[in-house]
Amino acid sequence: MLFVIYYMEVIAMICDEKVAATGMSNGRLMLFLLELFGDDYICKKAVDLSGLEKASIHSIITYDNCVYLADSFNNKIYKYGYNDGDFLETTVGRDPRHMFIYNDTMYVANFDSDNISVIDLSTFTLTESIPAGIKTHDVIVAEDSKMLYTTCYEENLVIEYSLISENKRYFTTDGKPMHLVLSNDCLVVMTYFVNGNVHTKINFMDLHKAAVNDVIELEGLASDFLIDKNMIYTINIVDKSLYVIDVFKRKIIKKIFLGGYPESIAVGKNNIYVSNSKKNQIVSVDKQSLTINETIELNFIPDCIKII
Repeated sequence: MLFVIYYMEVIAMICDEKVAATGMSNGRLMLFLLELFGDDYICKKAVDLSGLEKASIHSIITYDNCVYLADSFNNKIYKYGYNDGDFLETTVGRDPRHMFIYNDTMYVANFDSDNISVIDLSTFTLTESIPAGIKTHDVIVAEDSKMLYTTCYEENLVIEYSLISENKRYFTTDGKPMHLVLSNDCLVVMTYFVNGNVHTKINFMDLHKAAVNDVIELEGLASDFLIDKNMIYTINIVDKSLYVIDVFKRKIIKKIFLGGYPESIAVGKNNIYVSNSKKNQIVSVDKQSLTINETIELNFIPDCIKII
């Protein structure tokens, strides 16, 4: 596999945020480690991934000085250490979509093999597979209760597994579940609802009752989705906007038009960052005012983005 790292000498400055991003540059799939400064950036490292045959990176996460990438085509999880430059891979189930790390263990939702792969991060090897529902797409762990949750797209289900016992519960969702986040005793699930046109629904599920108690509907197709301090941020690729949803009020408090094709979202200390593949940009939105404060022009086509 061709694997090249490029370095840039920089003047010591305090950046707004450090991010990892995947993208295309001159026809090559790359992993970039960026430092953002207002409307500009410095590329600290660029890792050439084009040697990975027909790689399709569905998602990335960052943890303990490493970037992890889920390759849906090759059924691999890659680990890149951005301090030592080590690059490792391990094989998981078919079509891995999303990852979650808890207690130095990675859980991977495999869409086409209907299971969750479990990886020991210390050895970066597969240790077990957990059977799941049909078309498993996302996975998270509640650290306090040690419960694992996964979305089963084709069954309109979220399954709850105990990591310390054999207990299991099934939650029926309003729509086909894709992404999920936790907020105290509430499980928030992003689903798709197809009725001629595709709509997105945000399900608020009571964990005690294992039932949906509120739903917010968005016209169009939301893609990325995350939570930060009881605010949900999601991007809609149809109306090209960022939505801000208050978990407690259960309502949309702001819709911010971005244009282009918003791909992925990340939340930093002061800003929300959205990669825009059609405009070759990262858009920075101030978390307090919820207005666009910077537009960072890139020399590559961005895809996934995560805070380092």
